[in-house]
Amino acid sequence: MSSQIVGIYSARDELSRRLRETCPEVEFASSDAERDAARVVVVDSDSHAVLESGTRKSLVRIVLCDHLPTRDRRKGEIRVERSAFLTSPAEYVGVALDLADTAMHATRLEQEATHLNEIHDMMSMVESDEVSERITRTVLGILGLPTGTLFLHDPRLERYVVSFSNEEVQHETGEFLPGVPPDLLQRALSSGQFFASERYPKGTGLVIMPLQMQDDLIGVIRVPLAKDSVISEDGSSSVTRYLGTVAQVLSNIYQLTRSRDLAMRDDLTKAYNRRFFESYLDEEIERSRRYGTLFSIIFLDLDDLKMVNNFYGHLTGSRTLQEVAKRILGAVRAIDKVVRFGGDEFCIILPQTDQDQAMAVARRVRKAMTAGAFRLDPDVEISITASFGIATYPTHAITKEDLVRQADAAMYRVKSTTKNEVGIATVENATKPAAL
Repeated sequence: MSSQIVGIYSARDELSRRLRETCPEVEFASSDAERDAARVVVVDSDSHAVLESGTRKSLVRIVLCDHLPTRDRRKGEIRVERSAFLTSPAEYVGVALDLADTAMHATRLEQEATHLNEIHDMMSMVESDEVSERITRTVLGILGLPTGTLFLHDPRLERYVVSFSNEEVQHETGEFLPGVPPDLLQRALSSGQFFASERYPKGTGLVIMPLQMQDDLIGVIRVPLAKDSVISEDGSSSVTRYLGTVAQVLSNIYQLTRSRDLAMRDDLTKAYNRRFFESYLDEEIERSRRYGTLFSIIFLDLDDLKMVNNFYGHLTGSRTLQEVAKRILGAVRAIDKVVRFGGDEFCIILPQTDQDQAMAVARRVRKAMTAGAFRLDPDVEISITASFGIATYPTHAITKEDLVRQADAAMYRVKSTTKNEVGIATVENATKPAAL
C-alpha cells in the first residue's frame, strides 16, 4: 500500500542502495507514480527543489542536508545531516513510518467521527432521496470523484431505481439495474469490500459499490471514471468502512419502504390495492410526461362471479379471486403492476407499453385464465372468464381520471355484449371488441 511505501528523491544511486541494504523490511517506490503517492519520502541534499513544488501526498519528509539550513522547518519535515542519516538510516525511516501511521490513524479517526455524526443525523431522516444524496456525496468526496448515481431497490417496482444522481445523462430506463455490469457487481459482492472497478479500452472506467444488508442487496452506487481519474487504496478502504456503517441506515429505509408496500397490498389476493393504484398511476403519468414515453392500463372484470358465489358460496368465490390473481401475475412482466381495483375487478398497469403491446398482454392473460378450470377442492372446479378494456396514455387520455374512465368504458362495452373479449378505448369513446 502507498502508506507503507517509502519514496526516494535523489540523483545518486548511492542513497537508494544504502537504504535498501539497511532497511530490507521496508518497501521502496519502484516508479515515479508510487514515489509521488508515498506517505514517507527521503529527499536527498541534491533534490531540495522538489520541496518547493511539493511531494504530492507525503505526510513525513526526511530531508538530508550537507549542513543544517537556516530556513524554518516546514510541517512534516525531519531535517538531518546527510552523513548522520547514512550511519543509521533504518532508525530514521522507522520513526518516519511510525509518524505517518499515527497521522493517518488520527485522520481516519477524525473522518470516522465525522461519518458517525452524519449517520446519526441520517437515522432521523425518513426520505430516501435526502439520505441517498448525503451518502452519495460523501462517497464521492472520499474518492475525490465528481459524479455518481445511487440505485435503491423499490419493492413496488421490483427493480432498482435512481434514488440520487448528479450525472447529467442519468435517467430512468426501466431496466432491472441500469448501467451496472453483472460481472462487475458480482466481483464487488464477492470481494467483501463493497468495491470493484474496471477500466475500458479507451481509458474510461466504472466503480461499483454494492450496499448489502445480510443477504439483501438494497442498493448500488455507480461512479464513472474519466481517463485521468485516480482512486487511491486509502480512498477505497475508507469507502469500504463508510459503506459498512451506513448500510444499516439504508436498511432501515428499505424496511420502511417494504412496510409501506405491504400496506399497499390487497389482503385476499396479494395484488396491489386501490391506494397503490391511485399513487402509482400519478407517478407513471409524470414519468411518461417527463421522458416522452407511453404506457397502458388494462381493466378486467370477471364474468359471472356472482353465479359462483350464489352456487358455491362466498368462500369459494374468494378462493376463485385468489387463483385469478395468481394467473394474471404469472402472465405479465415483473415491471407490470396488478391491482385489485375492487370486488371482482382488476387493473394491470403496463409501463412503456403501447396499445398493440397491451393487446398482446390482454390476450396472454385471457389465455392463462381459460387454459384450465380452477380446481379449488377435489370435487370443485370453476371455469371463469373476464371482459377486458385497454386505454393508453397519452393516446386515449392525458389525465388519470380520463384514462381510467376510457379503460373502464371499453371493458363495460365488452361485458354488456360478448364478454370474454378485449375492447380498446378510442378518442371518440366508442370501440368494438377486438377479435381474439
